[in-house]
Amino acid sequence: DGGSPMVWMLRHIHANGQRRTLSSLVHGTMANAYPQAIGIQKAFPKRQVIAMCGDGGLTMLMGDLLTLKQEKVPLKIVVYNNSSLGFVELEQKVEGLLDSYTDLENPDFDKLAQAMGIWGKRVEEVHELKPAITEWLNHDGPALLDVKVNRMELVMPPKVEAGQVASTALYSTKAVLNGRMEDVVDLVKSNFFKR
Repeated sequence: DGGSPMVWMLRHIHANGQRRTLSSLVHGTMANAYPQAIGIQKAFPKRQVIAMCGDGGLTMLMGDLLTLKQEKVPLKIVVYNNSSLGFVELEQKVEGLLDSYTDLENPDFDKLAQAMGIWGKRVEEVHELKPAITEWLNHDGPALLDVKVNRMELVMPPKVEAGQVASTALYSTKAVLNGRMEDVVDLVKSNFFKR
């Protein structure tokens, strides 16, 4: 999808002649990974296709989970579940604004997939991730992996500019003045005091 999953894909998954990546690099794109992946999987049924979806993007197209089941499309979907429109929220913070209208009340995507007859699993702890990925990728058929990710993890640009730092500091000041000190503490802990 556009947003954070796209950034993580571009940073951590390298095309190598055997593996290819596709994303929309147009500003404001949402919910593109899932439909593109369905089309790619149908065009290349022997290839393994993975859709890296944000929770906001997936919720926009939840009905197509039934398409996967109905058409027996063996697509693998990973949901970056941070209960927010994370990239929009980040853009607001970098502009010095308090994040607004970015909260998402998500269902358990794994249970939703299971209710539709699709393999689904939820991961909330780091130690659960590797075995879940193995099981997810080895499943014969469509599969959805719902991964709880840190909402406060910043997607840092290759070059941090002074204006971005100043605006983020302005956001932090506004958050503290609005009784959201815990958000600022989480932001600092998540990005500057890594475990």
